[in-house]
Amino acid sequence: MPPEVRAQEEAFAEQQLNALLPESLLSNLFGSGVFGIGGAIALIFGALAAGSEYGWGTLKSVLSQRPGRLGVLLGKLAALGLFLLLFVLLALSAAALGSFAVARLEEAAVDWPSVGELFRGFGAGALILLVWGSLGFALAVLFRGTALAIGLGLAYALAVENILATLPIEGDTFERIRKATLGENTLGLSNSFGSPFPEGFGVPEPLVEPERAVLVLSAYAVGFVLLAALLLWRRDVT
Repeated sequence: MPPEVRAQEEAFAEQQLNALLPESLLSNLFGSGVFGIGGAIALIFGALAAGSEYGWGTLKSVLSQRPGRLGVLLGKLAALGLFLLLFVLLALSAAALGSFAVARLEEAAVDWPSVGELFRGFGAGALILLVWGSLGFALAVLFRGTALAIGLGLAYALAVENILATLPIEGDTFERIRKATLGENTLGLSNSFGSPFPEGFGVPEPLVEPERAVLVLSAYAVGFVLLAALLLWRRDVT
């Protein structure tokens, strides 16, 4: 092997190793797509939280008790939110444990991100999961069940978003459409923590700045919750 090729491979391997150390905890966690896949999982749990009782036929019985419709909805949202926050905490804990193990095995320095960065990472992960979970929640209330809500939600998350991201279409209108999608804003917020991949790896730059991504994702989450509340409040539950 030519010396220059060997040197490039060694540099690449060192960059990959550095991406696994504690100092790169957040960039590795967000850049590896954990919360991208977690968004699809959150969507499923959101749909199950809101739509399961339609299938069981128990929602009417629940609403005939003391809590009103909005009270039941807020209780379900609170339970879903608590579960997703625990999901984020477990993801951060697992990533921290893995990076610490790599540092010990390689006898490298254990330099953690600052407390402020860790809180920012926790907040970003929670926002990403909450907006996708609220989408599944709203779809389940809209379709009065889980099957169609999960099917359409995953089709959007895994198919439509990827198609929009890879279509070779140029123009301001199409770019504005992409900037408004959940996937592009999730990517913009995730990439604000950096990329775990070495330079020149071919990772595309996000279209959305992290500040804008926070605003757009927050607006989506509020909109999905309001839609679910309006539908549950105004429609027959059977």
